[in-house]
Amino acid sequence: MTAETHRQRLQRVREQLAEKRLHAFIVFNRASIRYLTGFTGSAGVLVIGRDSEALLVTDGRYQLQAKEQTKGTGVKVTITRRYHRSVAEWLKRQRWRQVGFESRYCTVAFLEAMREHLKGTAVRLVGVNEVVEPLRAIKEVWEVERIREAAKMADTAFEHALKVLREGMTEKELAWEIEAFLRTHGAEAMAFPPIVVAGERSALPHGQPSDRPIRKGDLVTFDLGAVVNGYCSDLTRTIVVGRPTAEQRRIYRAVWEAQRRGMEALRSGVKARQVHRIVRDALKAHGLERFFTHGTGHGVGLEVHEMPAIGQHSRDVLQAGMVVTMEPGVYLPKVGGVRIEDLLWLTEKGAELLSHALNPPKLLSV
Repeated sequence: MTAETHRQRLQRVREQLAEKRLHAFIVFNRASIRYLTGFTGSAGVLVIGRDSEALLVTDGRYQLQAKEQTKGTGVKVTITRRYHRSVAEWLKRQRWRQVGFESRYCTVAFLEAMREHLKGTAVRLVGVNEVVEPLRAIKEVWEVERIREAAKMADTAFEHALKVLREGMTEKELAWEIEAFLRTHGAEAMAFPPIVVAGERSALPHGQPSDRPIRKGDLVTFDLGAVVNGYCSDLTRTIVVGRPTAEQRRIYRAVWEAQRRGMEALRSGVKARQVHRIVRDALKAHGLERFFTHGTGHGVGLEVHEMPAIGQHSRDVLQAGMVVTMEPGVYLPKVGGVRIEDLLWLTEKGAELLSHALNPPKLLSV
């Protein structure tokens, strides 16, 4: 990625500031700061002026890193432990009045400290969201290739998990097998801690791996993702240990069909909530919609959950360039659950599947 890419991204933010009648915008989200400047440190605040000014405030741990990673972007770097004071002083020096900030990511403590430092000035802080996120939602081709690589890594990790799974292993042991495999096969990090839940615990959509042994007859749900060059993947599969029951086969087939209907509905220009409705209706045909308790999907990129949201209350509209998940699930208390999740890239022609792990129409038995 070049400094020119970051300059272009900063300019697109500035164009939005002019439209929103803001003189500057304060960014707190780490992934957005990386997207706009290249800076990958764990702490920092970015201030973007409407004209050409930009300031990255971070601490001494990142003095060399920040200057190196932002070289050529036009971003000035300030090193301090008192972020709010440095940001406030810069705002005053620039004589800006209308200053937006990411209210979703700004802490109350930071905001109160800023307001204290800005007392008696003409600066007005305005909470604004979805300035950088919509830009990040539309991926460039090279970003998609990084996600594709991360997806391939998740695919192979799932294949490894199937090979090493044995009756009597605990959920924690199998989750560690996945993490160790990813760590030793090129992943720079986990997109999130791997989820492995078995038996009745597979009804927990985001259950954490426990010391419960995996037994014959258990449904086992895997949810995992890798980070490659900063970009995430997200994959979920459900299998059964031994011979499946008729009810397990029925639930799995219903979820598999719902996912297929959702994939077919993914098109540029379609409202995200419409896709969710199609998936929910597919489960309703099997009498299972009330056991579907979460959204149908989400965007994936520098973060494993980002725009767009594909759910009942989403206002997002799907666009070419987005990378999204399709992940219907059914969760029956005291019985178990099934979730299937894949990554797809929306293009002008439709949706291209980025995940290629085994996803048969019949419940996979190991």
